Amino acid sequence: MRLWIWVSVAAVCAATCTHALDAYAQVAHFTVTWPGAWLRTSPSVLAPRVVPAELGARFTIVGRTEDSQWLALSQGALNGWLPAGFGEAALSLATVPVLKTSLPPPPRNTNTATLPDWVVMTARGRQLYQQAIKSGRNPRLFTVAGDSNSTWQRSIGRIAGGSYDLGAHRHLSVVVARFDPSFARVSLAVRGGIGAVDMFDPAKAPSPPCRPSEGLFACELRVSGASIVFIQLGTGDTFAWQQFEQNLQRLIDRAVASNVLPVLVTKADDMESIHGGASFNYINEVIRRLAREQQLPLVDFHTATRALPVVPNPDLPHRPFTQNGLVDEWGYYFHLSEDGYNLRVLSTLLLLDALTRGL
Repeated sequence: MRLWIWVSVAAVCAATCTHALDAYAQVAHFTVTWPGAWLRTSPSVLAPRVVPAELGARFTIVGRTEDSQWLALSQGALNGWLPAGFGEAALSLATVPVLKTSLPPPPRNTNTATLPDWVVMTARGRQLYQQAIKSGRNPRLFTVAGDSNSTWQRSIGRIAGGSYDLGAHRHLSVVVARFDPSFARVSLAVRGGIGAVDMFDPAKAPSPPCRPSEGLFACELRVSGASIVFIQLGTGDTFAWQQFEQNLQRLIDRAVASNVLPVLVTKADDMESIHGGASFNYINEVIRRLAREQQLPLVDFHTATRALPVVPNPDLPHRPFTQNGLVDEWGYYFHLSEDGYNLRVLSTLLLLDALTRGL
């Protein structure tokens, strides 16, 4: 893969934003609200890390990328870039100057490693991806529609923050490079407690940037310009499981009509059976069947999590701390554990790898 020399924000600002720093030093502040992130020398997940961005640290914002996903920050002699999702700005980012940056072209994916059987790529999936690109959608951008188990900081944001280790999957660095812009993006269509049933409700969509009649899903597809959407829903449909298939089909139809490739993802829990009166694993079976019938890519996350370790609880032998990638919460398991979130990141990269092989 080609090497790329990154220019530090300090060097960029020395030439382009001296006046901006003077103008905004008293008002454009950013406070880190999430641990585990690193300042980088450039707005890219491939850029070298500078120093950790400590929880509670306060910086001056001296610039941003055009999409406001990365912020150029300064704290005394310390300068670097950080994804905006790791903190809160004290003013509208629209008032912060844009610093022009560019990424190297994506590397070709020549990987031939064997995929796990729970990652399913289809010819139609590749066709829809190519169609998305031809329609003008960003070939390097994927997005997510999901609930709290898809929270950006805990999942794909780990790559942007520099806390995720590819480990034995170093070959996936090519995929990370190809989809670099995706990992700093916080999706509008991810929210705690939300389900497929809520994705079309305009009352749940923030305005702006969403239009008055627009739901979260349609809004995110339009605003992001993404070519791929991972649909990671179902836990929030515990009591709406009878409408899940209809709502999931609506999401699929909207994505395809918008020239976006929908990737279906099963979930680790079975809350609709435990609480909602559904048959065992009902929602996951719906997801698998629709993926199979409509020849769509599938991440069978439920199957993948069966191999994750069980962490016992000595005080409650029948209620381990974690099982199947989920944590014990009052005897129920529905939020992902650290192992579960790491597997979610890996599963996303593996699907993207399968999709782009040879490209």
